[in-house]
Amino acid sequence: MQLTLLLSAVSLYAAVASATEVMHRPANFNSKYTPNSAIHLDPSGRLSAGVGCDFEKGGKVNIAYYTNWAIYGRKYTPLEIDINSLTHIYYAFADTDAVTGQATLTDLWADQQITYPGDDNTAAGNNLYGNLKQLYLLKQKKRSLKTILSFGGWTYSQAGHFNFATNATSRANFVKTAIQLLEDNGFDGIDIDWEYPTGEQVDAFVELLKETRAGLDAHAKSKGDTVPYELNAAVPSGAQNYQNLKVKEMNQYLTYWALMAYDYSGSWSTVSDYLANVYGGALSGVSTSASTKWYLKNGASKEKFVIGMPIYGRGFQDTTGIFQPFNGTGPGTWEAGVYDYKALPFANATVYNDLKNISSYSYDPVKKELISYDTPIITAKKSEWLSAQGLAGAMFWELSADKNGTDSLVWTAAKTMAKLDNTENHLSYPGSQFDNVKAGMKSASKRGHKVKAKYF
Repeated sequence: MQLTLLLSAVSLYAAVASATEVMHRPANFNSKYTPNSAIHLDPSGRLSAGVGCDFEKGGKVNIAYYTNWAIYGRKYTPLEIDINSLTHIYYAFADTDAVTGQATLTDLWADQQITYPGDDNTAAGNNLYGNLKQLYLLKQKKRSLKTILSFGGWTYSQAGHFNFATNATSRANFVKTAIQLLEDNGFDGIDIDWEYPTGEQVDAFVELLKETRAGLDAHAKSKGDTVPYELNAAVPSGAQNYQNLKVKEMNQYLTYWALMAYDYSGSWSTVSDYLANVYGGALSGVSTSASTKWYLKNGASKEKFVIGMPIYGRGFQDTTGIFQPFNGTGPGTWEAGVYDYKALPFANATVYNDLKNISSYSYDPVKKELISYDTPIITAKKSEWLSAQGLAGAMFWELSADKNGTDSLVWTAAKTMAKLDNTENHLSYPGSQFDNVKAGMKSASKRGHKVKAKYF
């Protein structure tokens, strides 16, 4: 009887552990931002450790999500992104209408309107400003840097915003409007983070990818682009979610798969556990190695398969150590139980790197507080592991939580993988609604001025 109860508890824990809740816009994303005040901008940028890798044809990809709410309480802007360590920036999140499939941006102020140093929003014409102009300018500086518009995430997925995909007319509307967002705002592709399709949605997901791929290819052909626009998907590590997917059918339409290889433990767990272990996972039932093997066995191409890594940790309070009962998860940096990597480890905590299972955590025996997160040592080991497997590269959630210089996890992965892909981005968008995007941002900019937020 006791064994049965234990197995049931472990099974329940494993089922819940695969839910990647971290990838969402918090409900209070601007709560620490003072309404009608100028947004903090730091034009000096993030301290960089310099170029730690080479860029060449066929190199690895190093992808990181940038969230459009990062400019608020986090005070993190595109000006602070270290583009020398990246091949892709995924811009999170865009949304969809659950019925019509209409693709939309989610914060026009942050996305298109706020002015940065060098902007002049009194200039003639209909011009793009905001984060998206800054991302375009980063692409001009580094031609191997691609920007991808990411749709979905945990909150929008759980709210049913991908329900449109079961209707052919709505799918067609998504393809049309998503590609127009790409053209208007200067993106190089689309990322779909659907958490998670079930039932008839599984076939609908395949159709959505098929039709979006066809739409992107037709769009490139109409413009005379020789570099294809990317279509990528963030996919789960938990068996009860990934076993629903028709991997072989999906693979032919995707440029990259990105395994959300984190959130293996958290508030839902019965004991403190690893957040993102490559091996092991006896209690959570999840490991990156096992999940990767399943995808590859079922039809995913290893040269398309990217391993996600966390730039955050999850907390466990009132515990005696790893794999032990706990009581509470702590306040977190911005949300309960979730801590920015740049805040870790806490003072007086000891860091433990488990090189066997490729995971790490910090523990303070006085506070009885454990935080499971990836250290630079573990990020390097993961990067070595994925390279040895012949996989496509790394993905990170999310940039605002990273540290500077050689402590940066994104930089560590780039340095370890050594050679990153140099496929060129797109800069020509003649079909954009914005005059400065159509002109390739070639007109001279005047000194910018602060604009007050009128939407919050």
